[in-house]
Formats: sequence, structure tokens, C-alpha cells
Amino acid sequence: MTPATIIQKAQADGVRLAMSPAGTIKATGNGAAVNRWLAVIREHKAEIIGMLKVSANDTASTPVTAEEEKAIRTWLEHIKETDPATIAEVVDKCRNDLEARRYFMKRSKEVPEPVTVNHPMTCGDCIHFERIDHPHLGHCAKGEPEAIAGLWDDDNRLCNHFSPMSK
Repeated sequence: MTPATIIQKAQADGVRLAMSPAGTIKATGNGAAVNRWLAVIREHKAEIIGMLKVSANDTASTPVTAEEEKAIRTWLEHIKETDPATIAEVVDKCRNDLEARRYFMKRSKEVPEPVTVNHPMTCGDCIHFERIDHPHLGHCAKGEPEAIAGLWDDDNRLCNHFSPMSK
């Protein structure tokens, strides 16, 4: 077993492994559970200490910055994840798990930069244009102002949410 697996499985069994001020492993929790893990902990002592030292200096103990959370939420929006419970679960996981934070921050780099438009674009050429039952009418998924009936697909307008459809 890897040190990370040992720490994770021991924790699932109610045993918390941490570095003591003296630089040794401190195992706390239910006495019977601690006793079950002592042999494994002793066998892998050096690797576990190395892992705990790294964990003590890891950024998992630092809060997720506002910029990181925004990037993660932007990626979730990009993949069309709208379930509030799922979004909260992902953000919470990133607050408590460095590997999860690294993973989602890496994925957040997949989100294309928003296009700043300084000339009119056609709504029908944008990925945010959602057609309705009418062949030329639809709505903007980003909430751009529109008439009661909706937007025409050939409407030209200035739009900061314009994102061209891939061809």
C-alpha cells in the first residue's frame, strides 16, 4: 500500500495520522482501530512521515482563493453543470482535497477566454442562441436583452457573451 492509501484507509477506519511536534507519527482515534493499524504504520513509517511532512506544507490547508473558486465554477458552467448540490460538492471537495483542487484547476484552463466584441455579431452564429419552435427565433442562454418574442437568428448586435459555434 502507498502511504496515501494507508492514511486514507486508516482515516476511513477512524484513525487520524498526523505529525507530532517531535517529528514522529501521532495516531489518534478509537483505541481498537489504532491497534489494528499499528503494524502497518510501523512497516511504512518512513514513507508515511514523508507524506505527512508534504501534507503539512501543502496548499490543501490553505483556503481556496476567490479566483480559484471562480475558475472552478466557470468550468462547471462551461460543461453545463447546473445542479446546485453538485456544484457545492465540487467546491467543498476543492476546499478539503489538494488533488481535487489541482484536478479542477487544470480542467478550468479548458474554458475558452470570453470574446470581447467591438463589432456586431449575428445571434444565430452564437453557441448561446437557443432556438424555439420558430425556424428563425430563439433566446440567449446568457440572458442578453431581447424582445418578448425572442431574438431573430440574423439579429446583429454588440454582445460580450458571443461565442462562435464550431464549424
